[in-house]
Amino acid sequence: MCRPLVEWLVRRLPPGGTVPHRHDCTDLELEELRDDFFASEYGKPVDHPDERSLLEDITWFGSGWAGGDPLRWSPVNVEILMVDWIPRKIVADVELLAKAPHLIRAFIRYCHNRREIPGPLTEETVAAVSQWEPEYQRAIRSSRPQGANALAGALLEALHPAGGESVNIADIMLESLDRAVGGRTVLANLDVEPLPDEAMVWAGLPDDIQPRVREVLDLTDACAAALFDVEHRTAFRRLLSRAAAGDPAIFRRKGAANRAAGAVCWIVASANHSVGPRSSRLESRELLHWFGISGSVSQRAEVFLRAIGIPNHMHGGMDLESPDFLVSARRAGIVSLRDKYQGMSELADG
Repeated sequence: MCRPLVEWLVRRLPPGGTVPHRHDCTDLELEELRDDFFASEYGKPVDHPDERSLLEDITWFGSGWAGGDPLRWSPVNVEILMVDWIPRKIVADVELLAKAPHLIRAFIRYCHNRREIPGPLTEETVAAVSQWEPEYQRAIRSSRPQGANALAGALLEALHPAGGESVNIADIMLESLDRAVGGRTVLANLDVEPLPDEAMVWAGLPDDIQPRVREVLDLTDACAAALFDVEHRTAFRRLLSRAAAGDPAIFRRKGAANRAAGAVCWIVASANHSVGPRSSRLESRELLHWFGISGSVSQRAEVFLRAIGIPNHMHGGMDLESPDFLVSARRAGIVSLRDKYQGMSELADG
């Protein structure tokens, strides 16, 4: 429906124009930006562990969702970040999230100073933080859908608007199970055998990254022994090996081994519902606390997920699109849901 309007607008553009080049920030560039901020007059007063963790997510937002430039801040970006993005995507304690507005104000002033933005525009952007802070503080204290739950709610609302035609919920749920394991054929043939006690696969990993990979491996193995089991250890090893083979540059950049290990374990444990709101035994913060991490590892997790070919997991839940990373209990749960929703779908079709 929008295409004719877009084509009309494009035809009216003057000749000779060029598309602006978008620079994709590397992890190292973002880390250097954060270090420079906390070393500046704007960042020194807020240089604390929680604020450092939050700024990882804020710069991730700026580099990935807000036009690709983490230094570019406007009232609109502030509204998106505070009203939607942080409450929906960042899973953390209220006490940590409540510190974000003060940090955002300081970071905006720092960014605008670097870009030499006129003072009145800076004050307008900072004022937007105060404008949206009451709604933000209510949102982070509310029971709200996050991650996959938020997506499902939006999807159902779009497919089943008030007064509209009904949809087959069973088919929608089967499609979500497809994403978890990698397709309908895989779902139909899914087994529930425990993952084997499997050694780390080093084949194909460049020699120069192997020492750093081993640092991370030692931590993920120790975490499996302390908090999980052999099946999780195998899944951790598989993800670590495939990510290192898929993007060796991850281990050539500066970064703490505990954050990398925490991200690997959080990805696998989340995909298996072994941590988080669906787990009865462990919360995400408890898992990350074992690694000495406060806050979120979402940004680091994105790097590992892209390396195994899953670029947009936050929009569809923690679906790893393969049973290779799923422990037997998770696969048994999927099989049970598969049979339930297949039966519902057949009844609806009949």
